[in-house]
Amino acid sequence: MSTTTKSKVSSLHLVYPPISNQEAVWMQQDADVEAIIRRSDFYMIASRAEATYQDITCDHAAQTISFRFVVGDHFSDDVVLALNDLPTTVAKPQTAFFIEAGPKMIRIWTDDPQEIPDAELVDWFTTEKLLFDRSHGRQGIGGFANYRQAATYDLLYVGIAKVGDTFDRLIDNGHKARQTILSNEPQRYPGARVSDETYLFAFEVEPVMMTSYSLDHVFDESTFEPNYEHKRIVADAEKAFVSLLKPQYNRQLFKNYPKGVDGLYGSDFDRYGYNLCENLTLNTANGRFRGGRDLETGFISNEGDAIFVEGDTVQHFVSGVDFPADYGAPAPAPPSIDEPPSDPPTAS
Repeated sequence: MSTTTKSKVSSLHLVYPPISNQEAVWMQQDADVEAIIRRSDFYMIASRAEATYQDITCDHAAQTISFRFVVGDHFSDDVVLALNDLPTTVAKPQTAFFIEAGPKMIRIWTDDPQEIPDAELVDWFTTEKLLFDRSHGRQGIGGFANYRQAATYDLLYVGIAKVGDTFDRLIDNGHKARQTILSNEPQRYPGARVSDETYLFAFEVEPVMMTSYSLDHVFDESTFEPNYEHKRIVADAEKAFVSLLKPQYNRQLFKNYPKGVDGLYGSDFDRYGYNLCENLTLNTANGRFRGGRDLETGFISNEGDAIFVEGDTVQHFVSGVDFPADYGAPAPAPPSIDEPPSDPPTAS
């Protein structure tokens, strides 16, 4: 008798670096950013104390920008941007650049934009983009060995765009949970605005399907045709993360998951799962979920947790507990959610 077993693992990838709520207002008018975020239909809203750049210095001879990456009063790490190694500056024939630097932004220009209006913006680093670039192994970013600790957020909300995309659902239209968060969340560090401590994450859900066949299976053209509904996978991913982590601002917690009318329950998948292919950690009062991304391959690493479903059973596999993290080394514990978590750029 011919038998077929279908499995699926879906990875969540950021399509764009996390942006603060304030930055989302600025970037709403940027057509290039809009086009990228429209690739996403799964999003999260999280919070952390505002990060800043401090003690910024430029070494013209070495072509480096050095500073401290600071989050609240509980995290600080040294960072060096090497212009001789950054892919964007290496691609330019010139050897001198104009640097605009402040506590929330570093920009690298071909010339002073105040004096030369058509000066080209070569590269830029908000605090969260720097974290994103470092976590993706980008060349030219030195130091910042403890970046994973800085990439630890309090997860407040998980949502999807059942129709359309994340830009429509979360940014362009008035999103109720986002507005409620801005109204209700406490300040996490003195002097910061809640709008600067609230971050938006736009994810793309990328499934990998695996099918095993018995030896007597008869193959035909339909065997190799893609047969899945993307929005159904996205809907199930939302239920999986919400039911596990129970974010504070999600009203519907999907207590009966994996059962549901628009997810994968009852589909032809014998087992399916989800992971977060980014080097960040999400905390809630009900649990913690670690992502993991291999810097060389861009694939999920053993530092990341996973959610797996088989029949009516849902399991949260914890990195470093249920399987070795990084070849047997225990996964380092990120700050507790109870610890202190965590403007427009200023030219210098």
